[in-house]
Amino acid sequence: MDPATGAMLALQILALCSIVAALLAYLVRQSRNASNEFDVRSKRYVLVTSCDNSVGLQIAIALAEAGYKVFAGLLEPEGTSPSAKIIRALDDQRKKEPALTEIAEDGATALAQGQIVPLELDTTREDSLHACLDAVRARLPAGEDGLWAVVHTGGLALAGVIERQESSAWECMLRHNLVAPLRTARAFIPLLRAKRGRIVLLGDSEATFSRVPGLVAYSASRRGVEGAAEALRAELLTSGISVVLLKPPPINPLVLYGPPILKRIDVESGVKGAEGTWTAPLPTKAIRHSLTPALGSPCPLPSYNMASKPRSLCLFGTD
Repeated sequence: MDPATGAMLALQILALCSIVAALLAYLVRQSRNASNEFDVRSKRYVLVTSCDNSVGLQIAIALAEAGYKVFAGLLEPEGTSPSAKIIRALDDQRKKEPALTEIAEDGATALAQGQIVPLELDTTREDSLHACLDAVRARLPAGEDGLWAVVHTGGLALAGVIERQESSAWECMLRHNLVAPLRTARAFIPLLRAKRGRIVLLGDSEATFSRVPGLVAYSASRRGVEGAAEALRAELLTSGISVVLLKPPPINPLVLYGPPILKRIDVESGVKGAEGTWTAPLPTKAIRHSLTPALGSPCPLPSYNMASKPRSLCLFGTD
């Protein structure tokens, strides 16, 4: 090999080594960032208010998998609802992994990373909200004085043509969809203020089901949530609490706010499965594109469309 060819080959090898080294450094940096983000999330406590419905259960599970310590509101935590069964099954699975168990300084078992703790909660009742508030405070470890987020996932969709639907159905939807999140915000503001946390609400779908016959009152209540979120955001601005609105993808609200359906058998394939198999209503990317930045960003956007990837935007600095 002549000297010129050898020199060229050496330069090519050096360039290749530099590229490999840069790639390895990038991967290490990304791994460290991911680890640091998980460590931050593992110190944050989140309440998901209504896990009896499919969207609430999916959000609670997604947050637990991301490392948050999750309180899950259920009407009957020890009951036999599909959500209660699924949460108990997940807890049984977690207990088989002892490395995830944490011991608090006072010797008591603290919430572990990825743990979902069911609490009794009916967001349409003031007494239930205050009892849940006390239960959350009692379960926070020594030194913890607040919640990072309250995600209100309660909702009710009653289909009916406006001309024939009873007004009691409208009042029921307004109570569940609009009044309940305001009551919840009012009850938990003290715990959120302590952490400069955030309130996350679900609005109307960008695909607007308001054009679907039979959902007039439902759509009115969901649009009301959007207006309430905007006003609440302005009112809580000086407290450091963020208010974030999530706009669900085009999914039938009867499915979104309906209970999870446990399946023992796949009807199409005829394959039997274990009890607890269910289909989550939201696509994974909807969680990644909206819920993740809504809770994790130091400067969350006012709203996120769960059907699309959000822009990065920060208009002011944070402490």
